[in-house]
Amino acid sequence: MSHHLLTDIESSGHRYDSRTSRLRHADSRPRGQLWALLALIVYTPLPLASNRPWALALLGLLTGLILLWVVWLPAGNALEIAWKRAKSPIILSGLWIGLLGVQLIGWPAALLSMRAPFAEIATLSIDPYSTGLYLAKALILFAAFWLVVTLIDTQRRIELLARVVVISGLLQALTGVVLMASGTTFQIFFVDMESARAHGTFVSPNQYAGYLEMTLAMGIGLMIAKLDGHTVMNWRQRLHGWLAVLLTGKAMLRLSLIIMVVGLVASRSRGGNSAFFASLLIIGVVTVILSKWVSRNLTDKHATKRLHSTVVFITSLIVLDVIIIGGVVGVEKVVQRIESTNLEKQAAVIQPSGVRAVQQQEQSVEERGEAAIPSLQIVRNYPWLGTGGGTYHLAFPHYRPADVRGYFDHPHNDFVEFASETGLTGLLLLAMLLIHSLWQSFKLLLNPCDQFTRGMLFAGLMGVTSLLIHGMVDFNFQNPANAMLFLILLSMPYLLKLLVKK
Repeated sequence: MSHHLLTDIESSGHRYDSRTSRLRHADSRPRGQLWALLALIVYTPLPLASNRPWALALLGLLTGLILLWVVWLPAGNALEIAWKRAKSPIILSGLWIGLLGVQLIGWPAALLSMRAPFAEIATLSIDPYSTGLYLAKALILFAAFWLVVTLIDTQRRIELLARVVVISGLLQALTGVVLMASGTTFQIFFVDMESARAHGTFVSPNQYAGYLEMTLAMGIGLMIAKLDGHTVMNWRQRLHGWLAVLLTGKAMLRLSLIIMVVGLVASRSRGGNSAFFASLLIIGVVTVILSKWVSRNLTDKHATKRLHSTVVFITSLIVLDVIIIGGVVGVEKVVQRIESTNLEKQAAVIQPSGVRAVQQQEQSVEERGEAAIPSLQIVRNYPWLGTGGGTYHLAFPHYRPADVRGYFDHPHNDFVEFASETGLTGLLLLAMLLIHSLWQSFKLLLNPCDQFTRGMLFAGLMGVTSLLIHGMVDFNFQNPANAMLFLILLSMPYLLKLLVKK
C-alpha cells in the first residue's frame, strides 16, 4: 500500500510552472539526506512515541547524525538556506531554547529566596535534571525542524514528505486497530498495553489520537492538492475518471484516510475526535471563504471548479467518515463518553482480603481540569521564567488542593503546563512562533496560488488547529513524536513560499 502512496510523484513534473522550474525541479541537497530525514519521521513514533529517556536518547543520536551529515557535506550552505527560508521561527525557537538554558544557570541563593517556596534551589529550575532532559528534547525537535526547512526545497519533496507522513499514520492506524481487535494484553518494548482502546505504538490512546489527527490532516491536504476540477460530461468520461482514480495513487490515499479515521474513532479519545472534526469544519469553511474572495478577481474557470470540488470532497469526508465508517467502528461510544463526560482513571482499591488492587474508575471532564486550575497559582508565583522545563510533576504537589487526589505528571492542558514550566515569557515566545506561521499561511491563501499550494496549506492549518484544540484537554506537545509532527505542519508555509511566484 505504501508503494502506491509514493507513486506518481516523479510523473507530476508537467504541473510545474516553467517560470519557477529551477525551484520546483532542482533538488539542492543529496537524496540520501532526504530519505534519512523521512525515515526518521516514520521511526519517531515507533518506540513508544520516543517518550522514554532511552528512546529520546536514540532519537537524539539519529537526528544528530543526520544533522552532521547535512552540515558537513559540501552541497550548498545548509545554515544559510534554513536561515533565509525560516529566519523568524529559527530566532523564536532559539530564544525559547535559550530560556531553558537560563533556567539551568546557577544563581545566588539570596536572589532566589524571593521565589517561594523553593529558596534552597541554586538554579531557576526546581529540578535541573528534569530541565536538562527537557532541553535535550527541545534541541532534538529544533534540529528536526531545521532539517525539514533545509532539505524539503521543491514541490516534489514537499509532496513526498506529505506522503511519508500519511504512511506513518497508516502504519499507526493499522497497528492500533489490529492490536485492539486481538482483545489480548500485549507488550511493546516491555511495556504492558491494554486492548480496550486503539493506541498503536503509543502508551496513551489520547496521544495516539493526536498523532492521527495530524496525519489525517496531511492526507486530506494531499487529496485537495490533487483535485483538478474538471467537469465530467458523459458516462464514458465518468468511467474513464473512475478507472483513472482506481489505477493511480488517489484510491490508495483515500483508502488510507478511511483506515486512519477508523483508528482515530477506535481510540475513543473524546478530545482527539472532537478536535479532528472541529478543525476540519473550521479550516474547511475558512479555506472556502478565502478561496471565493480570491477567485472574484480571477477569470480562471478551473479555479471555480476546483473550489466546488474541494467543497464536495470535504462534505464527503464528513458524511462518509462520520456517519458510515463511524457507525460501523463505534463512534457512538465516543459520543457516549462525551455526553457522560467520563474519563478512565486508575484508582487504588482495598479489597476485603486486604490486597491493594487497581480498578478502572470514571472521572468527569471537570475532574480532569482539577489540575489545570490550581496550576495557575504556579504561574502567579513564577510568572516570567516558570519552575523549569519538565518540572510540573514536582511543582504541582505544593499547590494541589486537599480534595484533589491522585498523581499528576501533567495538568491535561498544554498551555497551562507551558506557562507553569517556562513562565509567561516562554508561552509568549511559543505563541509568537505559532502566530507567525499562521500569518504566513493566510498571506499565501490571500494571493492566487495553485491547487497544490492550497492543499498543503489546508493540511498545515488543519493539523495545527486540531492539536491546539486537543491541547486544551491533553498534553500532546509533551510527546516528542507529536511535537515533531506539529513542527513539520507548522513549517508548511515556509516550504511553500518557494513555489509561489514573487
